[in-house]
Amino acid sequence: MHLIKISDSNGQIRLEFSGCNLKCPYCIHIRQPSKEHSLEEIVELAKNSDSTNVFLGGAEPTLQKELMPLMEALHNLGKHIILKSDGMKPEVLQEVLPFADGFVLELKCPLEDVEATMELTGLSEKRVHKYIDMLERSLQISRSKWLRIWIRVIPEYVNMDTIPRITPYITGATEVMLYQFLSNPEFDIPFKGHSSPVPPWDELEELGKYILGTVPRVVLVGEKGKVVMEG
Repeated sequence: MHLIKISDSNGQIRLEFSGCNLKCPYCIHIRQPSKEHSLEEIVELAKNSDSTNVFLGGAEPTLQKELMPLMEALHNLGKHIILKSDGMKPEVLQEVLPFADGFVLELKCPLEDVEATMELTGLSEKRVHKYIDMLERSLQISRSKWLRIWIRVIPEYVNMDTIPRITPYITGATEVMLYQFLSNPEFDIPFKGHSSPVPPWDELEELGKYILGTVPRVVLVGEKGKVVMEG
């Protein structure tokens, strides 16, 4: 299994996988080197860890052929597993559903905006239509568990004009995380002329207040740290 990073701290094991089926121009993960680790090695690490939570993220975990046996093994160890995905492999999410305690899925912009989705994913128009269909299926599957929808707030695509067209897709989620673009150098590279955190924090808060009309909890993450908003 190809991993960018393995960490174990604050009660959580984080496995950051390499490889992705999207080509997002602002994503740092698809450009990072990886190292191969065996399934047995990862399971042994988890077995010897006092951490009860496991987060599977990185670029795209669902591309890993051994994801299913890994999640089953972690589940059998009594671990609480959260799987982050871009939603392009709904059949994998369905397969691992018995072993997942929750999911994190990313929404990039209003899904019906094909041109914006092409810019944000680096995919052709034909591939974008497939991506939209797959993501809608993944959202439906994931709503049966704890679900965080992650929105990377790039102002040209996510703002007070577009957010009403995004909210139908977040209905039924447990929470939404609004991430201030470029606020963490480990996540992003400059894009659309932005080289410092955007949008301003007050605009992030405004978006959060609007979304609270649809979901019970919004988490703001950015240069001011982490702020939880509840309706």
